[in-house]
Amino acid sequence: MSLSTLLSHLFSESGSATDSPETPREGGDNVPSVTVVHECRDCGTNVSAETARCPACEGEDIVTYSIE
Repeated sequence: MSLSTLLSHLFSESGSATDSPETPREGGDNVPSVTVVHECRDCGTNVSAETARCPACEGEDIVTYSIE
């Protein structure tokens, strides 16, 4: 899955496989400012933070992207 496809899914679905930490901004509101995505570098599958091996392709190269 490409990053653009992933972002489309993130903004169109609820309950995705990403972590969205609630970090207050300077104004004091609790709007998330960072989205963290864990993805298999081999096939692009989104995985949870604890994943060591991709369930789709068995790849071990899991990367983490922070999107602000």
